[in-house]
Amino acid sequence: MTAIPAMPRLVRAELFKFRTTPGPWVCVAVAVLLTGLGITTSFLLARNGVVHFTAPTTTTQLRRLMGAGYTAAIVMAPVLGVLCITTEYRHRILTATLLLHPRRPDVLVAKVLGSAIWGLFMGIASFVMVAAMGIPLLSAEGGSVSDFLHQVGPVVPGMLAAFILLAVYGMGIGTLVRNQIAGVILALGLSLVLEPIVVAIFSSLEHIDVNFLPTRATQAIAGSVAARGVGGASGTVGALLSWWLGAVALVLWGLGTTVIGYFTNFRRDVT
Repeated sequence: MTAIPAMPRLVRAELFKFRTTPGPWVCVAVAVLLTGLGITTSFLLARNGVVHFTAPTTTTQLRRLMGAGYTAAIVMAPVLGVLCITTEYRHRILTATLLLHPRRPDVLVAKVLGSAIWGLFMGIASFVMVAAMGIPLLSAEGGSVSDFLHQVGPVVPGMLAAFILLAVYGMGIGTLVRNQIAGVILALGLSLVLEPIVVAIFSSLEHIDVNFLPTRATQAIAGSVAARGVGGASGTVGALLSWWLGAVALVLWGLGTTVIGYFTNFRRDVT
């Protein structure tokens, strides 16, 4: 059996595993909750040194509201990808997968595609939350819904791409470490701990560009969405990459970890 006819079947099998296990659904649910939190914080604006709950009005504020799922993207999309591969190691079902289709590159490509599709699903769920909660709040607070909708083009395509690419990046992390708990901790630690430290230390050095790191690249492709206090992406460490360079950076992070994981771990025996 050749790889091309087998690929749709392999991808369907990956999607079946996703939708019949609780982990991915928990990730999506947490992503929606984080989006709701992002929506709420988008209405907490300081005026004259006092924080008020009021409608965002500037382009930056409206983009922050439109991209309220930014934290969900950089935190939960990689975890979703980690679960795609480590679940099979944890429950010892990868052996059966490889017995049914011994060509490991095909299996890994199917997992990349499955992670990407579920990353897209998570992104869509996040924007459904923005529409369901953000628009009514904006209208109730006297904000301009039309101005808000003008931010769809600058923010939504890039954010959806970020969900997809960060899920693939997480799948690569899972391929590297195999262990599910270690993979989840590593994915969260890279986004929430290590990257902010690296940004804080190296952002002032002339020859080191921290904007190629995953969360900074995500901010770049999502219309310069600034998620305050998350992943070092407060927008205070200099200009971001252009959107296409941000996309290239995320592609390299995702495919780079996957390729390294394939040659270091995925080709090893699983029993």
